[in-house]
Amino acid sequence: MFKQSFLFNVIFITLITLGLLYLFFNSLNWLTNHGKQTTVPALMGKNMSQAVQELEKMGFRINIDSTYKNDSDPLEVLFQEPEAGTSVKIGRTIFLTINKKIPPSIEMPNLVNMSFRNALLTMHSYYLEMGDTSYRPDVAAGAVLEQWVNGKQIAPGTLIPFGTKINLVIGEGLSGEQPVPNLIGMTWADAKLLLDSLSLTSNVIWEGPVADSNTAIIYMQQPEALNELDFRNSIPQGDIIDIRIMQSPSEELIKQNQPGSKKLMGYDDSTDLNTPTLNEPAGQPKKEVPDSLKRKKIPGMDVHTVPNVETKQAKNNLKAPDKKRNTSDVTNPDKDKPKPKPKPKTDAKPTPAKKNDNNISNEFN
Repeated sequence: MFKQSFLFNVIFITLITLGLLYLFFNSLNWLTNHGKQTTVPALMGKNMSQAVQELEKMGFRINIDSTYKNDSDPLEVLFQEPEAGTSVKIGRTIFLTINKKIPPSIEMPNLVNMSFRNALLTMHSYYLEMGDTSYRPDVAAGAVLEQWVNGKQIAPGTLIPFGTKINLVIGEGLSGEQPVPNLIGMTWADAKLLLDSLSLTSNVIWEGPVADSNTAIIYMQQPEALNELDFRNSIPQGDIIDIRIMQSPSEELIKQNQPGSKKLMGYDDSTDLNTPTLNEPAGQPKKEVPDSLKRKKIPGMDVHTVPNVETKQAKNNLKAPDKKRNTSDVTNPDKDKPKPKPKPKTDAKPTPAKKNDNNISNEFN
């Protein structure tokens, strides 16, 4: 009796298990939507809300991510997975990437002195875009000289939006030569404009306290505009000029560093400050030159004397040769060579010997 009941229970449990398995496998098609497929719609370019409503009506699940592109509208669908037109099961998850509504900010990297290729790689890693490029003569050929955003130079570390277009100025090496400009006495603001117009760069050294850099005065430069012979010096376009600047250098310091021979010879009363210029009317009184700027007189130079009898006699003595001059002490490299004997003149009368103070020579003659 016990064995029959046990066997009956085993058979009953087995039938129930088989029935449950049959029901499970038959319901898989309904649970997994087996055989029920649909086509993924095209969502790229649509607004996020519109795309979500369309996917929910079709029974899809949605996963949304975001990034930023400055040439796309806010909340625009930039990417979808699976692609449009793909046949998938109903209820599958569709991944969407939308454009952010507010662009995030990022610190501007320092691209100056990088090569053009490295600058492009750096901008790509910072989610920045390449704008316009311009070239300028410079020693650093192929290197980034300046970085600009919206018409202004931008310093490294400045916060800018993702996707900002960066304009770069690239060096193209040195080109043709041009005269060196004279910057002595100019303000730094005017000198910068002149150097930029000539495609020259500068290496500036500031000396002393500077209250306003734009009004500071240049008192020394290298190379100079003129050489010691007052000829113009030349410099290639894109080369560097070394400049020294002070806030208020003295007039004497500026005069001493003027180019050319003036700094070697100094200044006299008849040049520069006393000579009327084109900007000064002819009737204006001459400016007085300080003693410190006057040319130092060298002894023996620029001596003006009143002519008199003694000076005239001295000039005559210098012009007339001295007949009594003894030429025996003068060095003559040909004195040891035998001199040719003069040919006797048949028609000429013998010239009487002149007497002098030498008694022995008179007796001989």
